[in-house]
Amino acid sequence: MQPRLSSRLVIGVSLIVGLMLSLFIWNNAKLTLNSQKEQLKQYIDDQADILSIALEPGLAQDDQTLLNEIIRRLKKNPNIIYAVVYDNQKNIKASFNLKHHPHSHSYNSQTLINKGSVDLNLAIQQNGKPLGEIHLGYSISNLIKKNRAATMVNIAIAIIGLLITMLLTALLSFYITRGLRWLEAGARALEKNDLQFRIPLNSNDEIGKVARSFNALAEHLQQASIKLKSEHNILESKKRRMETLLNSVNAVVLEIDPASKDFLFVSQEAEKLLGYACEQWLQAGFWEKHLHPDDRDWVVSTIDEQLMETGNFSLDYRLRHRSGEYIWIRSIHSLGYDNGQKLHYRGLFLNITQEKKSEQRILYLANHDSLTGLHNRNHFQDQLAHQINYAVRFKLEAALLFIDLDQFKYINDTLGHQSGDKCLISAAQALHSSLREVDFIGRLGGDEFGIILPRTNKEGALKVAKNLLDNLARQTLFPDKLTLTLSASIGITLFPAHGASPSELLARADAAMYTAKRNGRNQAHVYSEADKELLNMQTKIHWESRIRHALDNDLFILHYQPIVDLRTNQIAHYEALLRMQDEDGSLIYPSDFLEIAERFGLISDIDKWVLNKSIQVQGETRRGQEPVTLAVNLSGRHFGNTEFVQLVKDALKKYDADPHALIFEVTETAAVENFAQAKSFIESLHSLGCRFALDDFGMGYSSFQYLKNLPVDMVKIDGNFVRNLHQNHDDRVIVKAMCELARGMHINTVAEFVENEEIRILLQEFGIDYGQGFHIAHPDAHFIQTAMTG
Repeated sequence: MQPRLSSRLVIGVSLIVGLMLSLFIWNNAKLTLNSQKEQLKQYIDDQADILSIALEPGLAQDDQTLLNEIIRRLKKNPNIIYAVVYDNQKNIKASFNLKHHPHSHSYNSQTLINKGSVDLNLAIQQNGKPLGEIHLGYSISNLIKKNRAATMVNIAIAIIGLLITMLLTALLSFYITRGLRWLEAGARALEKNDLQFRIPLNSNDEIGKVARSFNALAEHLQQASIKLKSEHNILESKKRRMETLLNSVNAVVLEIDPASKDFLFVSQEAEKLLGYACEQWLQAGFWEKHLHPDDRDWVVSTIDEQLMETGNFSLDYRLRHRSGEYIWIRSIHSLGYDNGQKLHYRGLFLNITQEKKSEQRILYLANHDSLTGLHNRNHFQDQLAHQINYAVRFKLEAALLFIDLDQFKYINDTLGHQSGDKCLISAAQALHSSLREVDFIGRLGGDEFGIILPRTNKEGALKVAKNLLDNLARQTLFPDKLTLTLSASIGITLFPAHGASPSELLARADAAMYTAKRNGRNQAHVYSEADKELLNMQTKIHWESRIRHALDNDLFILHYQPIVDLRTNQIAHYEALLRMQDEDGSLIYPSDFLEIAERFGLISDIDKWVLNKSIQVQGETRRGQEPVTLAVNLSGRHFGNTEFVQLVKDALKKYDADPHALIFEVTETAAVENFAQAKSFIESLHSLGCRFALDDFGMGYSSFQYLKNLPVDMVKIDGNFVRNLHQNHDDRVIVKAMCELARGMHINTVAEFVENEEIRILLQEFGIDYGQGFHIAHPDAHFIQTAMTG
């Protein structure tokens, strides 16, 4: 572990100071010793000169007493270790402590500093003549002791100085490094993301300036952190909302790498679309691996072309689901540049499998009958036209069979429409199974079928007809209720012999069919000019043409008959009644053309026109001065038809009409015979806000049994019970009972055929809610025109 800065500072300063003091003490001791030695040498030299002068007479006169006296006096000097006086012959003349004498026989006056002492040999002369010499030993131990004592004092002083220096250095380093420690604490606080930490230093030195800069930085970082956290929370919230939005969208939101066509991002909906986890979508080559082989080349090439430009585009193609099935997707894409540099490729995947199936279903239904699966009348007529042209061009003979089931009306009336539908399906299967691959069969409407037999003569057509009748007879219907077998009447025309147009051939085949029925049913008849039904069929053909002309040229109009509140005599709503205009402007009533329209498959187009026009008119009155409520008649054939319900929704939206201002009237008989479908149908339109009335109430055999289960808002009492109300007691009893029954079930009542004031008064007394009839008002177009214009 590395020492702290303060410790290093104390140690470093102490070492430097200690070294300097050591050098100082050593140098001081050396200088002091040298100085003392020089002083001692000078002292000895001075003493030697004095001794030389003092000893000169004694040696010159050989005065032993004088010499001894001088030696005795020298002995008293504590610093002199020994003294020896020699004459010129080296004879000792006087001495003391001779044992300490090193017996040097040097005759120079040099001083010798030995261990703890100084030896001096001094020559004594008189007028240049040598007399002898004296040897002295001076002790320097005191000098050494003093020098050592001084050194020790210096060392003690140095140690005290060093300790004081270390203490002061430690205090100084603590003071200096205190700011550094706070800076270190601040740095560690930042490391731990503690942005509230502040350094409590207010000095103006460099450390204080750094501390203030640190505090300013921490404050800035804290504010930035708070701002970033707030922005992060906002972004997180936006991200969660975006993720929720992306995952709630019934589509895959995606981003694709334009170069590799690999997915960079897909929303959670991707897992539902193909059954693969989102991570698997991001794998390289995922998209191309799951493309349908038939779509791969054109889809890839189309996208490559689109990548050359910016903009939006969409494609419909197939991708393989995890289950192995292929689903249809619609890819909607946007190509553009981010900040004008990087190309982005983003978009949506929509599952349009059901849409494609619906398209195929629509295409199928455009040419096929939805109940039996056979070709419909329009497609049949197109094929008939084609076969006629082919036969004429190549001079061939062919036949048309017009088939009508004999007992269908009986089955429909006694067992209901559902049983009738089963009958039609069984008949279609029996007829179709009897034909060749080149033959063409279609349902012309109701219980009527048509068959085209290419390259067939009269005998061949009769043979096929017999096989058809035999096959129909083998079909056993409703074995659990009653045993019924199918039979049919078949009219045959040959072409081009009997006609060169589809309408002409169908009319004559129809006439031949009626002849077969008249001749006893369950047989075939080839058309002949003697058929008595021809004129009638030609009339029907003429009516079919007039109806088609009216549809194509908007010659249908609506008249409106007021329905009043019998308590207030105020108009509650209007019933929309259909009329057809002739070319001369005269009006044609529905009784003249609806049956023919039904027979030739045109009734559905008329129903749609009435519905669309009624909703349009209601929407226009909303934007006028006086919005009105309209009652619209519906056929029972629409029960269970989801397309019709969608038509109502689309029209309401298109014309901004009020669904609460629409009352749909259905006949009691149709509702009871198709009870389950009728109930579901009524509930579907109820959910939109529309109301329902049960028309012709009282004429059905199950009225009271089913009324409580049908979600209707009002019942229209059949006019047969109302028109003679003022004259017939039984009618009054029945109407009153119906009124009480409806009131008890909280259902409003409407009486038709209010022809005079007496009937109106009776109805009012019975508590009937609404009345309708010529006594109140005749149908006319101007009622609604007035409401729209004010």
